[in-house]
Amino acid sequence: MINFRNINIYSLLRDIGYKMWIVIMVGILGVMGTYTYISETYKPVYSCSAIYVVTPRQSTGYVYTNRKSAERVVTSFQQLLYTDIMASRVREELHNPDYELNTRVEIIEETNLMKMTVTSSDPVTSFKVINIIMNNYDKLSEYLASDAVFDELKEPTVATVPDNILMPQNTSIRNGFISAFLALIVITVLSLFRNTIKNEDAVEDMLGANLIGSIFHEKKNKTLKSKLGNKVKNLLITSPIISQNFVESINYIRTKIEYEKNNNDGKNVFLVTSACQNEGKSTTALNIVLALAREGKSVIFIDADLRNPSIHSMLQLEKEKIEDITSLLRGECSLEDCLYYEDKLRFSMIMPSKPHQSTHEYTSSGAMKALIKECSKMADYVIIDTPPMQLVSDTEVMLNYADFAIIVIRQDYSFQPDIMNCIKNIETSDCKLMGCILNDIKNIKNTKNKYIENKIEKMLSGKAVSEDAKQ
Repeated sequence: MINFRNINIYSLLRDIGYKMWIVIMVGILGVMGTYTYISETYKPVYSCSAIYVVTPRQSTGYVYTNRKSAERVVTSFQQLLYTDIMASRVREELHNPDYELNTRVEIIEETNLMKMTVTSSDPVTSFKVINIIMNNYDKLSEYLASDAVFDELKEPTVATVPDNILMPQNTSIRNGFISAFLALIVITVLSLFRNTIKNEDAVEDMLGANLIGSIFHEKKNKTLKSKLGNKVKNLLITSPIISQNFVESINYIRTKIEYEKNNNDGKNVFLVTSACQNEGKSTTALNIVLALAREGKSVIFIDADLRNPSIHSMLQLEKEKIEDITSLLRGECSLEDCLYYEDKLRFSMIMPSKPHQSTHEYTSSGAMKALIKECSKMADYVIIDTPPMQLVSDTEVMLNYADFAIIVIRQDYSFQPDIMNCIKNIETSDCKLMGCILNDIKNIKNTKNKYIENKIEKMLSGKAVSEDAKQ
């Protein structure tokens, strides 16, 4: 079923835009297919007509009498045409035993004129059949109820143009538009039924988890010059070109983390993870650290994504100055040697200097647990960036070392079952699921300023009430 609270117009329009080539291709195939079908199945039909004056052999001269007599004669003539006698005579003279006689006889209204039309796939055959019928009239007149004379008023001619002129263009174009429209409907339905998280309401509805905060889409390079030079590599709140909206989003999340820590004495280790890669968990974790450090908090940031470390590159640190975390876990150096600190950053880091393949032995070791425990005593906050839970089992092991877990969910990216699997693993561990952060949100109507400001006001007012109650 479609979760109407999970519908996002931007995601829908993006899907349609990305897959518009499919709509166009289906439309083109619809035009080509229809044109080919009409051309291959087209069978021209030619008609040959003649008009005759019908009068009794002994005419009274009265128009009314002649007209009534003509009507009776035409009725009998029609019955004659539909019998096997006339059909057999036509087949015999055409030398075509399979020919199907297709004729139409009608009286022209308010006259004693009879119009006879013969239709077939060949114009010459139609011409021949109409002459065969009239030439055999005298021989077959005994079958008519009354005697009559047929005087030719308009002689039959061989048709040069078929009745059903081949004009597939209009039909093909119409069917092409219909095909494209149906493809558009299919894309729309698939987008609406795609089981991903598309907006804030869906976090609670589809995951049953608390929404910690929302981070709206932020362009890395906002000018053409910066895009060409690719100047901005990462979205960090320390960058001077980052919008205030983005900073407010991070500050709101920071406020919630502070609130959670203050309500749980002695618990200050926060693990940040995601279900899949490229959801922005490392950027989010680093921005949380930067926001806490700005508030004067003592923070240790541990990059535990040993297979794909990114913090040193995001901060553009020199690898030569970094003591790899694996050296500490193997007991080759002390914690003080492994801690990386810069005055401009105002927080400490422990991280790998290069990617590692065999990581489970490090994350599951007692040394890792002891490291996190020691860091929790040294700082106000310990933030751990861990690998995506759907890729490796490292994060599941480290859940038992952390106090709180935060899942970063990129809008319309990971599927709900994958995220639910992460939540289930957290709930079965010793770690408390603090909630989820919906990242990289794109909406048609941007109301993020008001949303974030209202959330921060509610959080701060709730915090003040809690502190007053304690006093």
